[in-house]
Amino acid sequence: MSETLKGLEGEYIALAAITSMGWKTTHCPMDRIDVLAFFDQTFLRIQVKTASLLGNKDGRSPRHHFQMGHGCKAKHLPTREDYDVLCLVSPNARRCIFIEVGAVQQFSMRLSPTRFTEAAERESWDKAVDYVLEMRR
Repeated sequence: MSETLKGLEGEYIALAAITSMGWKTTHCPMDRIDVLAFFDQTFLRIQVKTASLLGNKDGRSPRHHFQMGHGCKAKHLPTREDYDVLCLVSPNARRCIFIEVGAVQQFSMRLSPTRFTEAAERESWDKAVDYVLEMRR
């Protein structure tokens, strides 16, 4: 599967996850914003990163490896001006983990497939939304 199709698959998984939590969503494929989520008068800008499960040559358990920086030549960490929430998607589990953009402190992250559960999806969404709304006050 091409990188473009893998990314699109992740965006649709993110749309479904956010919609299942009571938010209205729209697909918004543009630079750094893939999804807009709405609840009453609140909206969130969401960047989606998708990583398939990759095996390790040294025998360690397979992991998802997410690239969280942006930029063609020099990589930069995202800021609140870029988007509000980073959504990490496991297409294998069809689950997401959400991170408030201010908490993104590294250019890449490796996550075990066991981290992608329904409980983690809901808990991370609630935590990210609460933090973003608190920062806007």
